[in-house]
Amino acid sequence: MKKIIYSVLVVFTTMVVFYSCKESQIEDLKQPDAATRSITGEGISIGNVSIDNQFVKVPFKISLSGVAEEAFQVGLTLNNDTVTQLINNGTLTNAVLMPTGSVEYPNVINVAYGADNGEGIATVRRAALEKYFGKKVVFALKLSAPGKGNKIASGKSTILVVINTADLLKATDIHYLTLNGGGVFNVVQGSNYIIGPAGVTIPLVVSLENTPTGAFNISIKDNVDTIATLARAGTIPSNSIHLAASDFALDTLVRFATGASSATVRLSIPWPVFDANISANKRFAFALSIKQSTNHVIHPTKSKIIVVVDPSVNLDNNSYITGNGTGLIAKYYTNYQLDPDDGRAPFVTRIDESINFSGDGWPDGVKNSANVSLSRDNFASRWTGEFLAPVRGTYTFYQTRWDDGSRLYVNGVALVNDYTTQWDKDTRKGTIFLERGKRYRIEAHHRENVGGQQAYLEIEVPNVLSKRVIPKSQLFPTP
Repeated sequence: MKKIIYSVLVVFTTMVVFYSCKESQIEDLKQPDAATRSITGEGISIGNVSIDNQFVKVPFKISLSGVAEEAFQVGLTLNNDTVTQLINNGTLTNAVLMPTGSVEYPNVINVAYGADNGEGIATVRRAALEKYFGKKVVFALKLSAPGKGNKIASGKSTILVVINTADLLKATDIHYLTLNGGGVFNVVQGSNYIIGPAGVTIPLVVSLENTPTGAFNISIKDNVDTIATLARAGTIPSNSIHLAASDFALDTLVRFATGASSATVRLSIPWPVFDANISANKRFAFALSIKQSTNHVIHPTKSKIIVVVDPSVNLDNNSYITGNGTGLIAKYYTNYQLDPDDGRAPFVTRIDESINFSGDGWPDGVKNSANVSLSRDNFASRWTGEFLAPVRGTYTFYQTRWDDGSRLYVNGVALVNDYTTQWDKDTRKGTIFLERGKRYRIEAHHRENVGGQQAYLEIEVPNVLSKRVIPKSQLFPTP
């Protein structure tokens, strides 16, 4: 243990004299009055040093040149200036000053009547030793203001404590804090996240190596600028972006409970943020690291993680996505009932916001450039464009409220083909599986013979989307 913790007493006096100038504040070199008792800082009670999972107990001692005729106290203060000077001038090598908040010590040492010594105990946080593992951690206590007329012996007022961490601890003893899955952490559909109604939560686990201790806090940093650099370097996919601060939530302060070996950092991304990046096919990336801890040691390499969220995660989102469509391209033809397009120019071409028509006012409002209305009988129409699927599932497309003949193609599949003079047939429907957020080619035909006329193009996804006319928002007039 003498290798581990030791005090510099007489030798320390020599060092100070060698490295001090006239105005040095380290020691008063005047000899005490021979008629008075002097007090010497003897240093550490070597055999009584103890270490546990959180603290190192360092007993120290002072001695008197004779027995105390009255009980009295000797003051104690940290003497950081002495330690700093000895480190700076090279007297102490491979050494660091003990952080002030990492050592606790009594303000005074009590000397009892008739005693020729006194003792105290300094308590050092083990985490400080682990943080500087491989170095010597040093602090000094300065004796001051002894009572009852006693004096500090010249050159013996400072107890210098040097703790050689490599002798006291092994590398495997260190309580390292690590982010599980360090390096690049890929989040793809079906793994590493939790689905909620509002979006996705990605739990990131911070682990504490070795035996747990009392409660403490850690802070997490989001290194925003790192993402663009990593994308340019090819470390992460080039289509990776960092989200704006308003587009995600991150736990930046996390608490370890007493006795806990891990804690969870939550990274949450709302579904609308995924939706907004569907077309761009962007990956979301975050460079996270453990920034600070009120206890224990942040691992130098395993405390960092790059989280890359693949767009495929959005496939687990089945909330209704509203598009910004404007409708379908509509072409109307006169005097032709067998096919809506035989190469002739249509009577009129326009954009219909939806296929949601009845005989009241339709097709009266369909007018050509000469302001002539389309006849209510003996006409045909053809709508083309794209359909943005608002949810994922098996769609049923309905042309059951359709007078007269009908055809329907979705993604090149003929779902309905009944181009006859019959109307409102329950069999005019078809099913197809569509992915949420994808746009599909759609084409609908209508044939009007004589009498009433109507056309309602409706959809339904069982247990997800109730039956309804396809709204304008989901239709796009793509040629």
